[in-house]
Amino acid sequence: MIAIRNQLQKDVFTPQEERLLGLVFVWKAGKKRKSCILCAAVSTDRPYQASLVKFKKADKGDVYKQVAWWSFEDLILVDGKDADKDNPEFDLQFDKVYKWIASNSGEKNNFMSCLFKLNHRYLHNRIKFVNINSHILEESLRPAVEQHKRGRVAEEEDIDVYQELTSKEAFDIEKLMEQFDQSISNSEAFAEKMSKDLQVLDEENIRSIIVSEKQVTEMMELIDVALVEVKSIEQTLQTYEELLQSVKEQMDHIHQSNYQLQVIDCNQQKLLEEVIFLVNKLDLDKEHEHALRDGDLCTPENLQSCILAVEALNNCMNVKLFPGHRKLQSVVEQLIKFENLRQQFESRFIRHINALFVLQGNDQNIGLLQQSGELILPNHKHFHDELLPYSPLMVWIKNNSPAIFTDLSKFCCIFQVYSGSIRKLYEKQTKEFFDVVKFKLTGTKEGMRFRIQESFEKLTASTSNLQKTLFRNSLYEHLGSETDIADRRMMDKAKDEEDKEWSISTFCTQIIDHVLAELEPICIAEEEFITKFFMMTEDTCSETPQLLGSKCDLVHAVNQDSTERIQTYRSATEQEDPDMSTKRKIMNEIFNTLEQDLKGFVNLCDKINPSNTLHLLVVVSQRALITQDCDRSSFLKSTLGNILVHIKRNFDKCISTLCKQIDEAKVPKKTKIGILPFVIGFEEFVTVAEAVFKNAERRGDLDKAYNKVIAAVFTSIENIASMNLKTPPDVVMMENFHHIYSFLSELKIHSLEERKKGASQKYSEHRDLYVTKYLGRPLEKLNIFFEGVKARIAQGVKENEVSYQLAFSKQELRKVIEKYQGKEVKKALENLYKKVVKHLSEEGNLLQVVWYTMQGEFVRQYKEFEEMIARCYPGSGITMNFTIDDILQYFLDITKAN
Repeated sequence: MIAIRNQLQKDVFTPQEERLLGLVFVWKAGKKRKSCILCAAVSTDRPYQASLVKFKKADKGDVYKQVAWWSFEDLILVDGKDADKDNPEFDLQFDKVYKWIASNSGEKNNFMSCLFKLNHRYLHNRIKFVNINSHILEESLRPAVEQHKRGRVAEEEDIDVYQELTSKEAFDIEKLMEQFDQSISNSEAFAEKMSKDLQVLDEENIRSIIVSEKQVTEMMELIDVALVEVKSIEQTLQTYEELLQSVKEQMDHIHQSNYQLQVIDCNQQKLLEEVIFLVNKLDLDKEHEHALRDGDLCTPENLQSCILAVEALNNCMNVKLFPGHRKLQSVVEQLIKFENLRQQFESRFIRHINALFVLQGNDQNIGLLQQSGELILPNHKHFHDELLPYSPLMVWIKNNSPAIFTDLSKFCCIFQVYSGSIRKLYEKQTKEFFDVVKFKLTGTKEGMRFRIQESFEKLTASTSNLQKTLFRNSLYEHLGSETDIADRRMMDKAKDEEDKEWSISTFCTQIIDHVLAELEPICIAEEEFITKFFMMTEDTCSETPQLLGSKCDLVHAVNQDSTERIQTYRSATEQEDPDMSTKRKIMNEIFNTLEQDLKGFVNLCDKINPSNTLHLLVVVSQRALITQDCDRSSFLKSTLGNILVHIKRNFDKCISTLCKQIDEAKVPKKTKIGILPFVIGFEEFVTVAEAVFKNAERRGDLDKAYNKVIAAVFTSIENIASMNLKTPPDVVMMENFHHIYSFLSELKIHSLEERKKGASQKYSEHRDLYVTKYLGRPLEKLNIFFEGVKARIAQGVKENEVSYQLAFSKQELRKVIEKYQGKEVKKALENLYKKVVKHLSEEGNLLQVVWYTMQGEFVRQYKEFEEMIARCYPGSGITMNFTIDDILQYFLDITKAN
């Protein structure tokens, strides 16, 4: 520790002209042990300044760096923790308490003693020491008392064992030594000389004191005279102060009066400003009062005057008044006057606008002329133009009397009056409009005669023509009846009827487009008018992924058949904005029968021709997609969404009925089958659907329907083929799957690619099975002979040694070959051809394909026989009685002959 003390004194404190008085190794309590040094030091020059310094050893070498410094005067309390037991812990309180733990109790006690000395010597015991043994403090004071007796010089020398000379002391000694030219050889003589010089100096000091005694007496006399003069001056000043006291009181009174005058002037100025403010803000022009009381609301000029008067009244009533203003009688009277004017004009305006609503609802001049036969809905633009100039007054009513707008239960509600009046007009117009639509669909127009009764008879009666389209026949009749199959040859005669039915379907499609084209602008115009006139909120369609996926897409929800999600979307929309809820209620009340009329129209189109469901699905989906850019609470979008759900359900019901009828299809057991009726129906369904959905953006519903129907067709084909029919099962499967594959290849429908591959696979599989079964092995005995040869080879007999087997000798082979002459083979093939013709149907158009496949199988067997002869009977010269060219000629001759 002495080495560290000397190092710190030399490296740190000496350059700062300080002396190190005590140190202790410590670390902070309650933390990881990181040792540091706490030092107590005092400056060497007067006035003496004591301090506490914290050092920490550097990471490299034996160098110590200062990390904290405190002035000793800032120390408030020293706590030794325990006065009776040895405890290395102690606390030092500056601006906050620092808790330390010394390396041992001895170092702690020495450091406490050092701090107590500094406190006693330099701070006159201002620092409080607690929980420290009294013996330690007494012993620290004992050497200090002894040093006081010896004098001030010896006092500082006993502070510590070692005291280094300061730079000033060293300089004085060097100067003294220089006076004697470094020639001092006898220190005792030098000390004696110094003592004599000191005695001389003391004598001189005593003499100077005795001489100065007279001067001191004279100075004291002068001081007494000065005191007398000061007392006289004080008395004079006191007299002056008494004289000025009355003047001061007068000046204070004048100052108070001036201040009160300034306050009065300021108050009058503020009062004048307030009066001017109230007069300017609460004054309503006489012309405005007249317009509010008696202004005409019918003419545009007077209406504009009323609007300006309302704005002026609104400005007066919305002036920001302080509570004190409302206590003024004139202000209260003026506010009551404004309120009476407001109520009077509000009642007059509501009566006027309600009268306009009722008058428009009772207008008989814009009804449809049913005799004209034109599909046109009257435009209400002139009604809207007549009402829109009143919209500023509606804004005023909405801001000042919101209850009139929000309380739909009140009979006097403007919404209720408007919707109730205009609803009658729209009900009459839509009724007449849909009556004309029904007339167009079921009456006689431009040479297309079609009556609904005749259509129902065709749809419900037992049909007699297979070629009728799927939606005329397959959806409403039992497919595959015996009558259909028996009358298959009448297809060409019914071609004209098909064209007629298709024309009717096209006409219905035009009617559908025209109906929606007429309804859309009416609904949009009415909703836009309500939004502008009643000042509803206009928001574009925002994204609500938690409700309907990535967009507010009703069509997407409809395609997923999710009515609950649509209703959830509507509820959330209404909760977000009350104006949307109110607007939806008004539109629903105005067009309360529109949705039912549209559903009735959809059902009528479906009854006339079920293929219209496809047209409706495409047209309404496209219209609904267009409305996605409209306001998200659009009544039109909501209505189209509901109609689309209804159409989707009709379409699903139609597809389910079709699948059920396909599953229940039956065929006669005693006649040739050919292409099954429901396969032809499916082809017609796909052809019609592709024509309808040619330019459609969404075809998810159609692709799902395709897969449902074709799955039912595949299953029903397999079920019918498994029945005990006159036609072989492989022929039924082969012809029908080939037909499906052919027309799917022409149409190139992406969603049916897998089904097309499946149909091709099943066709090829059953074609090969049919050829294998009925062609069989035309050279049966040769097949048996060479099977025996293959068996011997499998047993280990060499191929060139088979002819040595008795049963398979060359003579035996020649005998078998002699049994198959060319004429006999040709005759057998002719019989086979007749059998194939009997099995296959004309509409299947697979006779040449099957016959060519049989030819290839026959040639394959012939080549196999020749190969076996060449391998097992080499050089024997044995050949068949006919060649491959003969076989090809036989097949060709048979084909030409038939």
